[in-house]
Amino acid sequence: MRIITVLVILFSIYLNVSYPQLKGITSYDNAYRNYISGNFEEAIKNYNEYIRAYANDDKAIYERGMCFESLRKFDDALKDYTLALQMKPYYSAYNISRGYAYVKMGIPANAYDDFTKAIQNDPANSDGYFGRVNADLDLNKFDFALTDLNMAINLNQRNPLFYYVRAMIYTELNDTAKFYDDIEKILDNYPNDFFSNYKSQGVVLILDNIEYNINVLSNAIENYPDQFLLYFRRGFNYYIYRKFGPAADDFAQSIKYCPDPSTRMINLSNRLIENCKIYNDNR
Repeated sequence: MRIITVLVILFSIYLNVSYPQLKGITSYDNAYRNYISGNFEEAIKNYNEYIRAYANDDKAIYERGMCFESLRKFDDALKDYTLALQMKPYYSAYNISRGYAYVKMGIPANAYDDFTKAIQNDPANSDGYFGRVNADLDLNKFDFALTDLNMAINLNQRNPLFYYVRAMIYTELNDTAKFYDDIEKILDNYPNDFFSNYKSQGVVLILDNIEYNINVLSNAIENYPDQFLLYFRRGFNYYIYRKFGPAADDFAQSIKYCPDPSTRMINLSNRLIENCKIYNDNR
């Protein structure tokens, strides 16, 4: 009888210890599934349950931060990224994520520092350089942005998103020839895997920037309605954003107002208009 009592006590202790852990494991599976599916609010609830049982799991804390960031709760995301970094200070992905959170919060100097640490910890990873480009641009350091972007391209020459950003930088530097060069590189890759991961922070930020660019260019066109390059630039932003109808209209306007029929822009505009028809029909 005494043996049975001891076994019951031991079994009760086991249940008290293991149940929270088993519940935690189940919570992580549910959290990750919701995170991947984009159900961020539900994922955060599951991550909270899991982290109560496994408080030192930096990966889970980081993923919860990504959920917060996706919901634009940047303060909460920042806390989770910082906590994950305290546990694994040399893991560059955590610095990159916190850097993007700082960019979105309008603190580019802090973002620059985080991206720089990511580069120092993993100098062969193009993501650190591309992240720092975003901080450079917010700091109006276009030459630095170009240098960092060229480094990213040297490390990963098959990412057309890099060429898009460099093309936009060239327009700021009034280097139209190089702007057209990058457009041609993009045309060789688009739309294949152009935005291969719509949930990545770099892509989300670029998509936000494209919307901003379209609004700025629209205001400029209202003031200068006969400037062919403004139409071409807005059309190209529409094109990247997969709004092919408005893109084709803008390319047609750029041809209409271009004073030199032999210019390189005319050929590119015609090629882009044909692509718009194809992609629009295939949607």
